[in-house]
Amino acid sequence: MTDSPSPRKLARPAYEGSSGEELAYLVEAPETPSHGTGLTWLGGFKSEMTGTKATALADWARAANRHLLRFDYYAHGASSGDFRKATIGRWLDDALAAIDQLAQGPQVLIGSSMGGWMALLAALARPERVKGLVLIAPAPDFTQELMWKTFSDEVRETLTREGVYREPSDYDDEPYEITMKLIEEGR
Repeated sequence: MTDSPSPRKLARPAYEGSSGEELAYLVEAPETPSHGTGLTWLGGFKSEMTGTKATALADWARAANRHLLRFDYYAHGASSGDFRKATIGRWLDDALAAIDQLAQGPQVLIGSSMGGWMALLAALARPERVKGLVLIAPAPDFTQELMWKTFSDEVRETLTREGVYREPSDYDDEPYEITMKLIEEGR
């Protein structure tokens, strides 16, 4: 795998009282692409565009002379934002902005986990742009099916009372801050 270049930034509208946000992205753009259909990577929950799968895809796209867009959602990776304010709708808005403003021509959306859900929603919102989907362990409705339904009564009470639950992470030293707003909007 090769090292990723420094990400570029796309200005995004202010979100819940912020002064404006930036969506970090990387583009593999060969001078003469081998195919007219581009690829857009949609990462998973708390994943980054420089993660293992995204980087492996970028290496393949480079070798295959394919156009590839990858980006970090709001409050993920190199993008700005407060994770406690993040929602499925905000992340979908990011995906649509990336497709609309950064992707060239028709796209195959490649989504991993939560990114699979984003790919499905983006395909519904932009059927004229999306020519195919590749879903890797897609997690549609994960806020309900993999979070809310599996949380203990104590965790649900904490979410309802405090609006946030700090779930220990196997992947990070800091806990995931799961908000009631994230759960409710994902329903």
